Amino acid sequence: MSARDFGDELLRRLLQVVLESVPGALGAGVGLPGRAVAGLGVAARLDPAQWAADAGPLPDAVAGAGVTVLPALPTPQGEPDTGATLDWAAWPALPPELGPELSGVRGVVATPGEWGGDTPVIFSVYLDRRPDAAVLEQVDRLEPMLAQALAVVEYCAGEELRAQQMLEMVQYRRVIEQAKGMIMTVLGQDAGTAFNALARASQHFNVRLRSLAVALVEQVGSAPAEGPDDPEQAVEPSDADRRIAAQVWAALRTDGKRAIGQPAGG
Repeated sequence: MSARDFGDELLRRLLQVVLESVPGALGAGVGLPGRAVAGLGVAARLDPAQWAADAGPLPDAVAGAGVTVLPALPTPQGEPDTGATLDWAAWPALPPELGPELSGVRGVVATPGEWGGDTPVIFSVYLDRRPDAAVLEQVDRLEPMLAQALAVVEYCAGEELRAQQMLEMVQYRRVIEQAKGMIMTVLGQDAGTAFNALARASQHFNVRLRSLAVALVEQVGSAPAEGPDDPEQAVEPSDADRRIAAQVWAALRTDGKRAIGQPAGG
């Protein structure tokens, strides 16, 4: 199970605790501005729809940088109650097909929490009633748990992605070394200069380094490059990658010093 899969399951379990703990909860979700990460109940549809439309209680909570409670809590006795109902028509950009879910939602609490950075975590709870003190007490209690869990999930998923990229580089270490050796020969330069030339070409043409290395080796050797130990990591350069490799190799052979950014007389 990947870090992302494990994290999604963890968040779903925590959201189930929310549904069981908050009175009248119809759904609960957690995400980042513009992106729903996990949701149960009506939140599974309402959260992504609000981010897609950039309209609704969740974007409003981010814009206002504070807890959004709809309808507002009851006012003290004797003051006019201006927030007794939740009117979804206030966000006409929301898609009409959400009607069945919206019709049963009588209250929403959207909380932008912190997870140690500038980006807030958005915790949403949808209710079959107007929010009250008991609901807010549970939301306040559970929000830090959801925020910290999402922070850990996002961090681990990011680290796993970076680790996977490093693994792919290691798998193609031999063919990258072969490409470096070819460039060293044609330029008459050391290994560091050769690798820098390869990296610069990769960045300039917006092609992945290992794809360019494979294409270069196959361009010069007129045969398939050595593959990685793990067949699942095998790279097949595209036609565009091969054209770029031919262009890079021609430039290195005809004007190598200029191709690597050195003066022609250096």
